[in-house]
Amino acid sequence: MATVSRRIKGEHTGARLRRWVGEWGRAARVAFAPPNVARTTGAIYDIIGTQNLFGEESMFINLGYWKNKPATLDEASRDLARLVAESGHFNASDIIVDCGCGYGDQDILWINEFGPRRITGVNVASQQVAISMRRVAEAGLADRIDYVNASATALPQEDASCTRVVALESAFHFPSRVEFFAEALRVLKPGGILVTADIIPKRTFLNARYRKQVERLGWRSASPKAVRRAANREAYAALLREIGFAEAETRSIAADVYRPAAKFMCKRLFASDMKYVNPIFRFSFTPITFWLFGPQLDYIIAVARKA
Repeated sequence: MATVSRRIKGEHTGARLRRWVGEWGRAARVAFAPPNVARTTGAIYDIIGTQNLFGEESMFINLGYWKNKPATLDEASRDLARLVAESGHFNASDIIVDCGCGYGDQDILWINEFGPRRITGVNVASQQVAISMRRVAEAGLADRIDYVNASATALPQEDASCTRVVALESAFHFPSRVEFFAEALRVLKPGGILVTADIIPKRTFLNARYRKQVERLGWRSASPKAVRRAANREAYAALLREIGFAEAETRSIAADVYRPAAKFMCKRLFASDMKYVNPIFRFSFTPITFWLFGPQLDYIIAVARKA
């Protein structure tokens, strides 16, 4: 896999500035378009593209898991993918649906390290789907990994057709976690597992006061009571059980995500290849951002089993 600098090798200052202006213009058009969360999220990620990623060699798009003190964001991202697989007890008989699959890095890792039978990635970003398909073909894995351009809240899979549903740092983008949980329950076989690595609000004064912030984080299509209840990790598990999962549990890994990611970004943002990354995207992930919003947000691993 090419590094960020190699993906944009030869881009001179003028071309880079023109690209940034084009990205800003497209982002503005999406922001002011009629509301459609699924379409807007996909469009935003298509605008970000491969040239604005923070990974050193991979195309992972997540904050990583830093418990084992990885040296790079790539390593931290792989550790997060492994943690999700281990939490979901991936095995050789699994048929996995990966919702919000990015550019497919975790799918390739799961096939190589955990050996599931098949993975289908679901993504609303059409560019990511096209690039993922090309990458798995180049890796010789197209017979075991495929991708579809669809929403996690309207999965194209048939009822009881898979053994695992996964959302690795993506569920907070979905139009509704409630609808996503219901879809996951529908497509899972009996005994199947839903596993998410998710960013959710903590039950703090600010989140209790500003319920719209909670709703924007994905608790749409739920009753006001459910929205209020879902504003922490205990309520997340309760909502999963209410939707129909026989078992559900959550645990926080925030201490191994936000602070170490912020510490790493202090160095990463000054790397030479970061000059190619759009400054709006780049400065959205400064340590200051982590320090401001970290106390308001939890980062959880949730595991739910269908009866």
